[in-house]
Parts: sequence; structure tokens; C-alpha cells
Amino acid sequence: MRLSTLLTATCTAFNIGIDALKNPVIRGWNPDPHVLRVDDTYYIAVSSFNIYPGVPIYKSKNLADWELVSHAINRPNQVPLYGSRADNGIWAPSLSYIDGTFYMTSMAMWGSDATARTWPRIFWVTSKDLKEWSDPTWADPYGIDPHLFRDPASGKDYLTLMGLNNVYDRVWGISQCQVNVDNGRCVGPYRRVWNGTLPVSATERPEGPKLFAKDGWYYLLIAEGGTGERHRATIARSKSPEGPWEGGPTNPLIFNNGVNASLTIQNTGHATFAEAPDGRWFATLLAKRYIGKNAPLGRETFFSPVTWSEDGWPQMNGGKPLLLSQSFDNAPDQTWPPPPFEDTFEGPELSPHWYQLRTPYTKNYRLSDSGGVVFYPNVFTLSDRDTPAALLRKQRSVNMTFTATLLPTSKTLGPWESIGISAYQSEANHQDIGLRGCSASLPTPDSYSGANATSLCLFTASTINGPGPGVRPNTTETPLPFSHIPEDFHLHVKSQPNAYKLGYSHGNESVTWVKEIPPSVLPAGFDGAMFALYASGNSLPWAFDGAEVGFRKAREAYEEERLGDYV
Repeated sequence: MRLSTLLTATCTAFNIGIDALKNPVIRGWNPDPHVLRVDDTYYIAVSSFNIYPGVPIYKSKNLADWELVSHAINRPNQVPLYGSRADNGIWAPSLSYIDGTFYMTSMAMWGSDATARTWPRIFWVTSKDLKEWSDPTWADPYGIDPHLFRDPASGKDYLTLMGLNNVYDRVWGISQCQVNVDNGRCVGPYRRVWNGTLPVSATERPEGPKLFAKDGWYYLLIAEGGTGERHRATIARSKSPEGPWEGGPTNPLIFNNGVNASLTIQNTGHATFAEAPDGRWFATLLAKRYIGKNAPLGRETFFSPVTWSEDGWPQMNGGKPLLLSQSFDNAPDQTWPPPPFEDTFEGPELSPHWYQLRTPYTKNYRLSDSGGVVFYPNVFTLSDRDTPAALLRKQRSVNMTFTATLLPTSKTLGPWESIGISAYQSEANHQDIGLRGCSASLPTPDSYSGANATSLCLFTASTINGPGPGVRPNTTETPLPFSHIPEDFHLHVKSQPNAYKLGYSHGNESVTWVKEIPPSVLPAGFDGAMFALYASGNSLPWAFDGAEVGFRKAREAYEEERLGDYV
């Protein structure tokens, strides 16, 4: 059994000894959560942006223990992402269950270039078993945050999304058409339906529509206010899935910033409702946990109870803001922190919690028969909008340590060859520590091999807001008393609420911390921070006779977070 299976539940509760369900329910950046119940099992799909495999899907029997069971984009040719920049990629999935088949509907954003008209394309993929997924069906409209809904009364299928009003004004709003789920074509009028409660602008527009039926009413649940601090959930209802729509008297359903801007939980919105077998309703939604002005984990998956009034309108969390100190009796008791995670990369397949950047089109790693992961380094770095030889895991806590043990080598590294780990947010913002052949600052030789370097150096490299053309990241280099990578050489990233620390150790020695940086150097965008293992030729091919590099194991150790309700 892989040691990584010791941590199949991706989230638990807030602190030691506190009963019942606590927020966030899926830790680390897992934004835009869409929850779906099928029989006695809950499923949540979340956005993946630029990581592969794409669109993680979690399942749970009890709303507390969520297991990563599938990725809806699990083949490179399904929805390729080449050269996509930070915050682009695959957004805002929704889950539907139609005629015994799972539908995952989402959109692919290849760029934001208005001149090139790289508008987001809507698609869906299907699966009977959450293992094998179909090729995409591409929809007629383009837009953001699509959702497929089968009307239980008429049997008609509706596609609801955030779309443009026309080619001239290009104002976004909630749009809809009846759709053929087999070919993606609209088979009814494409029209604007309801734009929520706020004025529509370039930065604040209605999004995230979710359509569902209850007690003879059709409800349209949307997000408003942008995905920042003004993010919120609002709702409307109608006697027809085509409208007209009446806004609810309890809007906004959730809006933490509107209650108190000092609350730790902010950016609350993009909600989805579901009913439990016991008849109680609940919502999943995205939110951020702030520490001062920083939220390095990005948008996580949160839970809220939902109650219904006698006149058929919902209320989230009793009309009150979500607090970290709250617990909910909808799930079993939980504890935090969990046991450490450790992966020795044994077995035939990589743990599903590891990701690559964008769509891999070459083989960048292999699992060694003797344990460990061996990289096939390429020319790309973590700063390139491509697919470097790198494996990444989502950071799950603001108080934890990520440790990676390198595979030993019998050769040294060339002066442009590096292997290391990173606290990574995007190609524009990451903090790296690792090993490389010394004298990497020398001009590029006409030809080279691993024999060019005679000693090994520890390096740190800081990339903040992206290095410009011809500009290298801020880097340091320290010679080590080795000519090659020794046994039991460890690299460390320690995340604390107010700092990241980079360090190294050898054998059983204590960690030598060489750099401390504020969390503001990893500004969370639509996603959040990750920890990366990587190797790179740094714009040059890895030497044909170079060292074989990789990692023996990776480990995460978690500590209590002790975050309060207020920043």
C-alpha cells in the first residue's frame, strides 16, 4: 500500500478536541465547489485552472471526510492547456447526474486577449463510474461558470451560464438555452434570464448560476460582487426553469464582508445547495481565510447549513456570517491536525494528489522500481508558461512543514542544472531552494556536460511578480562540501501564519534555515499556494551524460493553526 493512502481525507476540522463539522471542509485551494448527492454519497467538483489532471472530484459519505476519487480531465488530449497564464485554464465546474451518468460541465480559458478573442469555451464530459471520462462535448455558447440542469417535470435539459449580451456591448450576465446534451447545440432561444441584485460592471458581474427544483419552484442560485471581498450568494425563483425570475427577500444569502470586514473568513460566495437524506439542506461555497491582508491558501471549500421559510425562501447559516469557531452537527466529530502525510513513490501509479503544470506533452518523470520518483528534466523552469519537470501538491495549512528527500547521485550537477523544491503560487510568484552545480552565474558555454562543475551549491531563488525578459530572479548560491548529491539530503519549506522559511538538512542534523519571506510573496489569485518538486536545465537541455535526479520521498507535517474568528 502506498504511504500516501494514509491521508485520503483531504480535510478535517479546525482544531484539536472540537466537536462536529468545522470549516473549511476541503482545505487548501479548492475553489468553486459544486456539491451533488447521488443516493447516499456526496460529490464535490472544484476548479483546477492550470494544473493537470484537471477538475478534482471528491466524495464523502458523511460530509466530513472527503476523498479525492477522480479527475474529470485525465487525458492530455481532452482539453489541452498550452501556454496558459496564471488564473487561466479550467474554471468553475458543475456536476449533474442525468440518466445514470455524471456530467461535469466547465469552461476552458486559454487567454484573456480581447484582440485575439480568446473567449472561454464551454464543454462537458461524462462518466458512468467516475473513472473513465468521455471526450468533451463543446457547447454552442461561450462564457463562464456553466451548469446543466435536467427539468424533472418536462425532461428538458438547460444550460445556464454567464454569457455576453451581444457582440457590441459585451456585457456579461446570466444567460440560458435549452440544450441537446449529446451535441452541445442550443435547441431553444438563447436569452438573458436574471442579473441578480447589483449593478453589472466590468469587475462585478453575476456568475456561477446553479438551477434546481424544490416544492414546485425552480431556484436560480448565483454569485455576485466579483470573486473578491464583495463576493456573495443571491437567489431567485420562478414557476418555470425559463423564468421570469423573482429575487429573494433574504438576499444576499451569505456575504461576510458586508457584515464585518475584519472577519477571518471573507470572499464568501459561489454557493451550491444539496439536500441530505435526513431532509436537511446545506450549501458548499468558496471562501478565503485571511491572516492580516494575506490568504496564501487561496479559495477553499466551505460548508453552511440552509434552512427554508414557510413561504419557500432559503437562508444560509441562519442569516449570520460564517465563523471559524462554528461547528455543525451535520457530520461526525473531527480533529485537526491530522497525522503527517508521507509519500515514498512506491507502486505503479502516482498519488492523485500530485499535479503537473498545464497539459504534459512529454514524459517528465517515472516511478523507480526501488522507490522514489526520477525526473526527466527539460529546458523549462517554474517561471515558464509551459510544463516543466515538476510535481506539485496543494498547500493545506498555514502552519505546516513540507520536506523532500533527494535521491543520491554518483555525479555532480552541471552549472545550469538544478533540482529543488518550491513554495509556488504561479509562474510569476514562487520561492525556490535546491541544489545545482556551482558557478551557475558563468556565461552559457558552447557545450557542456555534468563534468563541468566540480562542486555542489545550495541555492535559493526568489521570483516575485515575474522576471521580465532577460531578468533573472533574485538568487543566492552557497558551496557545499559535496561533489554530488549525498544520501539523506533534505530540503524544507516551513509555512507559518506570517512567514515562509526555506532550509536544508543532511542525515539527522537539525534544519539550517537560510531564508525567511512574508506570505505576501505568494499572492493568491484564483488558486492558491502549492509545494513543488522540480528539476530543470534552466533553458538548456539536461546533459546527455548528466546525473539522474529525483526524490526519495516527500513529507508534510501539520501543526495547530489557532486562527480566530477575526483577523
